[in-house]
Amino acid sequence: MARIKTLEAPASRYIPVKPTGKQYAFLLLDCLEALYGGSAGSGKSAGLLMAALQYVDVPGYSALLLRRSYTDLTLPGALMDLGNQWLRGTAARWKDTEKTWSIPGGGTLTFGYLESDADRYRYQSAAFQFVGFDELTQFTEVQYRYLFSRLRRLEGSDIPIRMRAATNPGGIGHEWVKRRFIDEHRVFIRARLSDNPHLDQAAYIRSMGELDPVTKARLLDGDWSVTEGAM
Repeated sequence: MARIKTLEAPASRYIPVKPTGKQYAFLLLDCLEALYGGSAGSGKSAGLLMAALQYVDVPGYSALLLRRSYTDLTLPGALMDLGNQWLRGTAARWKDTEKTWSIPGGGTLTFGYLESDADRYRYQSAAFQFVGFDELTQFTEVQYRYLFSRLRRLEGSDIPIRMRAATNPGGIGHEWVKRRFIDEHRVFIRARLSDNPHLDQAAYIRSMGELDPVTKARLLDGDWSVTEGAM
């Protein structure tokens, strides 16, 4: 069985970009569960995709990336689009019916969605070593907690078991995500717009100026404490 070295940097050749400082910290975590994010534009989706691809060279590795709806997955710049940009032209092969990238001699990366709570049972027979939720506050706590049951590996495997998520404050799941990761102090890598040098930050900040105060505080500042009606 392939041995896995402790990561000092993203090891997979399928990660074609250099991570930012906060993305790098996210990739080096060895805990079961962690959240990345805060501000919009902080490189959350890219960081989550990097984490999913870290061990994709390893035979038997399976990763699952989730959005709330299939439409969310296919938007320009969203996970599937970004995955296509990174993996097309490589040895990876796309299986459209399964929405899965397969690596010859390696593992798989699958894209999925959980539009209703019942959709979680679509993955009832599946086994993954990595499950990633993009925009976690759009999901219910029931959906999130159930996917822990899909995390497993073979005896003797060195593939780490990881639940990872990325999100901004706000959304239907704001309160439970805040309670779980902020109030209960689970591992949370807080990233801000200023942590992403790849984005035109000045132009994005000007766009944010059109938002209402609560939404702006959540998306621009990554503020988990502001509530509707507080401003």
